[in-house]
Amino acid sequence: MKRRLQMLPETIQLQKDQIKFLKQEVNTLCYRLTNLVDEIASKSEDLNQDLIQATTTVFPAYDAARTASIDLLAAAIEASLIKLSLTKARSERALYNHNPGQKRNKEGRNVAQAITTAFGVLEKDEKDAKIEISSLDRQLEGYETLLNLVDGGKGGYQQIINDWTKVKQETDECLKDLRRLGWTGD
Repeated sequence: MKRRLQMLPETIQLQKDQIKFLKQEVNTLCYRLTNLVDEIASKSEDLNQDLIQATTTVFPAYDAARTASIDLLAAAIEASLIKLSLTKARSERALYNHNPGQKRNKEGRNVAQAITTAFGVLEKDEKDAKIEISSLDRQLEGYETLLNLVDGGKGGYQQIINDWTKVKQETDECLKDLRRLGWTGD
């Protein structure tokens, strides 16, 4: 016990020295951390400025191309909807042979005459549809040319146009097949 008491001042001094050393080490680490935080903040500001500069110089060109592509697609969809509505009205008129203001003589009409009349009207409408399809194909080629000028043919909007064109062509083919099989559109 006596020996411990004699060593107590030395032990206290050792503990003080160790605390002093650890305190200096903590201060050094705090200084390094503060410097790192300052360095990160300055680099963050530089990177933020670089990002702002990059977005202001790069994105307007892409935005203009994207806006043109969106406008083109919207116009194509709108035109298709109008043409679809017109085709529906034509098919209803051809199917029911409805001509407002024209009196029909019911005595001389029979099923064979109605089928013959409907078939003639459908053939005429099919010819008109083929003409319209070729016109739409020419318009789509023009749209694709415009899209290639705007987007370079490499963007996602080109894929949308290609898919839409394919769906439109397959829909037209299906409608033709359905008409041949006697589908009336109801």
